[in-house]
Amino acid sequence: MQVGETIYLDYQAATPVDERVARVMQNASASLFANPHAADHALGWRAFSAIQGAADEVGKLFGLQGDDVVFTSGASEANAMALRAAITISQQKGRDEILVGAADHGSVLNEAISSGLTVSQIALDVSGAPDPAHLKGLLTDQTALVTVIGVNNENGAISDLEAISDICQTAGTLLHVDLSQSALATDIDLFDLEIGLATVSAHKLYGPKGVGALLVNPGIAEISSPLIVGAGQQSGRRGGTMPTELICGFGEACRLVGDLKDIDRQRVAAIRDGFVDLFEQQQIAALVGDRENRHPGNALMRFQGCDASDLLARVQPQIAASTQSACSSGSIKPSHVLQAMGFDHVTASECVRFSFGRFSTECQSRTAFEVLAKVVLELRSGTVE
Repeated sequence: MQVGETIYLDYQAATPVDERVARVMQNASASLFANPHAADHALGWRAFSAIQGAADEVGKLFGLQGDDVVFTSGASEANAMALRAAITISQQKGRDEILVGAADHGSVLNEAISSGLTVSQIALDVSGAPDPAHLKGLLTDQTALVTVIGVNNENGAISDLEAISDICQTAGTLLHVDLSQSALATDIDLFDLEIGLATVSAHKLYGPKGVGALLVNPGIAEISSPLIVGAGQQSGRRGGTMPTELICGFGEACRLVGDLKDIDRQRVAAIRDGFVDLFEQQQIAALVGDRENRHPGNALMRFQGCDASDLLARVQPQIAASTQSACSSGSIKPSHVLQAMGFDHVTASECVRFSFGRFSTECQSRTAFEVLAKVVLELRSGTVE
């Protein structure tokens, strides 16, 4: 999409709210404003019923039921709740180790470190996803929790969740997956995969910011505990008044993804591939990794000899893209994802993540290429002031 003069190519940081989602939220704000926990009148019942309907849509997209959905303030809180489960397991069974993907989101890595348990990192395979073989070698009877990212937010690599889940089931170890980026990239059935806990985020799939969910597979609900106890809302699984408008928007966003996923993925991948082809044909930049087994909208590109931060600064305000995950934006350290992929500091500093989505067009991608190519050639020739 284009906002004023800016072409938006940062969908993996945040997706625009789909106008159909916005309408559902506006309607909810007008008619479902009552406290959904108000059990003594019809307006409270209606708000709660709408939330239940939204929970059904969220659960359905990931192969679960509405009762398996615990709404949170976002993915970071859901990830923290999942890591809290490792502490509970440690207390109950004496297991004191967490295995975490080396390129997982910072909210998972930091929560694991702050848990007080021993943390070991799962190395990446050649695609940039957690390596099942390395995981198998790391697992012991001291492992309380394995946590991996379903689709990487920087390199776009899709994890082999079936293999990872099989390994964890064989070892009797609880598995958590951060699925924040997954819904737009691949189909997920948590029940069939027997994944215990999963994190999802509304603003990564054309819904609003400020709401996410922890999906809890039936049978392990007793292990999950809230960070916010509150007054016992959501059956004691997460305290605080549920934000009806945000949750209704979340549910509608999930419904739309379920209906449009095949069309969206094919169309977005075609735009992404055309964008990458333009750069590679003229040897201006190269895609990091393969196109297969990758988020359809992800184009992590290396501009050899160009500092990525400098490049993006010089194309402002025409292009919105990122040098690394938005949560790490502004850090002077190189991306931990690229480091985990084996990149040195110089190589990592030459990479830009472009991400396309539902409202991207071929015209926008070509215009973005022309703007970027001009600046790159100027930087390499030394003609930029």
